[in-house]
Amino acid sequence: MKTRFLIIAAAAAFAVFSCSPKVAEKTVITGDLGADAPADIHINIKDAGVDRSFPVKDGKFTAEIPVCLTSQARLTAGNVVGSFISDGTPLTISLNDDKSLNVVSKYPKISVQTRFNDFQKAMMDLQAEYQPQLNVTANESARQKVMDAYQKDVKKLCLGVLDGNKDNILTLAAIDNLQYMLGNDQMDSILNVVDPAVKEIPAIKTLAASIVAKKATAEGAKFTDFEIGGVKFSDFIGKGKYVLVDFWASWCGPCKAEVPNLKYVYEKYAGENFDILGVAVWDKPEATANAIKELGLPWNQIVNAQTVPTDLYGIDGIPHIILFGPDGTILKRDLRGEAIEVEVAKYVKPVK
Repeated sequence: MKTRFLIIAAAAAFAVFSCSPKVAEKTVITGDLGADAPADIHINIKDAGVDRSFPVKDGKFTAEIPVCLTSQARLTAGNVVGSFISDGTPLTISLNDDKSLNVVSKYPKISVQTRFNDFQKAMMDLQAEYQPQLNVTANESARQKVMDAYQKDVKKLCLGVLDGNKDNILTLAAIDNLQYMLGNDQMDSILNVVDPAVKEIPAIKTLAASIVAKKATAEGAKFTDFEIGGVKFSDFIGKGKYVLVDFWASWCGPCKAEVPNLKYVYEKYAGENFDILGVAVWDKPEATANAIKELGLPWNQIVNAQTVPTDLYGIDGIPHIILFGPDGTILKRDLRGEAIEVEVAKYVKPVK
């Protein structure tokens, strides 16, 4: 496909210019915001300690700020808010028709901002290529093939980006996509070779901690205990039963969508050898209580757990459903849909 060729070429381009030096220790920005521009603009880069306003005259401004490759700068001009990367090359800022920022470097071959622009365009090109195929494909098997092809191209693009950008925020942009495609060991290897400054990006630190937690609570490992309001996870896990644990929240649509599957499994298998436990996370206790009543959930619940279990188990999205063995061994993580009963049936006989 033509688009796929362009994506692969773009990925190669990210790597070619990765070792070029910065043009300057500071980034000089010139901008033209048009006739409706405010009297000044504000630029904030939290990681670099930048929090300054610059005057605007006849819609135009000039600003000089420190280089910061590990986070995006935030520019506010009246009702217009956008971001850019202070990469040490001269940058020109203007407004697109939709009032988003158009940021162009004078030296694109060595500009992280240009590489970031190219990456965003490459991702949009991929979406433009594959989304129409998904829209006209009704067969689930065929749709999955389209998704697999899309993810394969995204993976190739992001790995190409990583090869040439281990010292800047493009690493985070690529990892945001790759974390759902690669295993824990692969992600660990990627994080081990990035620049120390990139490792200090808050989102990267969170991801690194999540990977450690996922590896510690991988399938085959024993459960990790926690306590919420005097109720311990071990009050239910490792007590001689297979236990399906649903980490959920009342506001979570996909969580509610799994309720019929969970109820079916509960009614069919619950007894002396099997049970279900709900763990309400990232939610208000009163909202959880209302949802339990409205949804008619008959199994035990640990309420108001917030981030305690999700941090311990490296859970970055809900619902996250885990099957534990009688001794507390983690048998299967991230169960959904029909796969829930398929997994439970491997170990437990129906009681009805």
